[in-house]
Amino acid sequence: MGSTDNQGFLSRRGVLSGLAGLAAGCTPRSPADGPLELTFWHGADPPPNRKVLEDLVAQFNRGRSDFQVRAVYAGLQDQQIPKILAAVIGGSPPDLLWYNATLTGQLVKNDALVPLDDFLQNEPLLTNVYPSLRAATRYRGQTWSVPFDTNNLAVFYNRRLFKEAGITRLPHSWADFSVLARHLTVDGNRDGRFERFGFRLPLGKGEWTVFNWLAYFWGAGGELFKNGRPQLASPAGIRALGFWRSLIEPPVGASLSQPEQGFDFGDFYAGRLAMLVSGPWTLGEMSLSKIDYGVFPLPVDRLPATTIGGEQLFLFRTGAERERAAWQFARYVLSDTFQTAWATRTGYLPVTLSATASPVYQDFLRRNPPMAVFVAQVKHGHNRPLEPTYAQLSDTIGQAVEQVLLRARTPEAALAAAQREAELIVRTQPGDLQS
Repeated sequence: MGSTDNQGFLSRRGVLSGLAGLAAGCTPRSPADGPLELTFWHGADPPPNRKVLEDLVAQFNRGRSDFQVRAVYAGLQDQQIPKILAAVIGGSPPDLLWYNATLTGQLVKNDALVPLDDFLQNEPLLTNVYPSLRAATRYRGQTWSVPFDTNNLAVFYNRRLFKEAGITRLPHSWADFSVLARHLTVDGNRDGRFERFGFRLPLGKGEWTVFNWLAYFWGAGGELFKNGRPQLASPAGIRALGFWRSLIEPPVGASLSQPEQGFDFGDFYAGRLAMLVSGPWTLGEMSLSKIDYGVFPLPVDRLPATTIGGEQLFLFRTGAERERAAWQFARYVLSDTFQTAWATRTGYLPVTLSATASPVYQDFLRRNPPMAVFVAQVKHGHNRPLEPTYAQLSDTIGQAVEQVLLRARTPEAALAAAQREAELIVRTQPGDLQS
């Protein structure tokens, strides 16, 4: 889901000496070596998900004599960036890459990817993909990836605490949510030390904070770019950041996480927190905790909205024969067979309409009702920008959010500063910017 600041890495060619072996296995094989072997770098985690992916790759390879796909775990996403970029610089990239869409602009800028429009002209596979997910495949007029999997954000809540507090109706609007969060915040002996908070906001300037806040920004009607210009200090931005700030003002309804730990569920499991935002990847861990929980959509301001996460499948420039073979694997990834197996065994959501509607997946939803909330939200999802500058923009947004939550600046002042910084950033990367 995350993204790191990798700007400038490609110019630091000195890293290659320490990373020279990372692209091993990417060199084309001669016919005498047997079937062509494609290298597929991925960061599937935790290990059970990795095993699922390896099983599905093995299923694709079974009985295939023309080529084989070799899945290689390249580490967590932030750890992969130096490996990916070093391989690109060295001219030995993998054939296939599983990574989130925010790396698209950087890879396109360095002419690393195969544009997929010619393949899609003959096989319009993206027509079966959720419309909200298609935007992450296109950058500056061309298609550079296909969706591999997806997820989004919703609110997890403790059913027991809701019942004890007499809550019978789930909140819909920001106003409803604010009242509920305050109602669930408890200071039993009125000493100013809360035994329980209704909600928790992610403190920090990292991607997890930005990933969360953008959902509220979009829900307030915000656009990150308009006519190529950043819109951080827009009324929507001020309203979204003001809403977060209001939750920690008296009467308090939310606490702040430890820095860069907004995803931690420890207090939720311990009953010290009634609500917390996360994604469907949490459901497996949640079932092991034995807590009685439910899930509801993010509260609505002007529009229903959530932030889209998940990964794309990229095809690298490795030669015509290898690229055609890699496309066959991309077709497999978008098949109902792959999508239903990957989704039902990992907690990701299917990226295609047909896989979601399939009897296999519909039966899975009946057995796992919380997943239906995330599926229903896919159509309201927004993608983060694909521009090479996104990592810098994310850091700028994160700093503004952190300043406001620490009461160092007002939402207006923090976003005005972020706006100035964002304009400087995009000025160095002119082009068809998108939200």
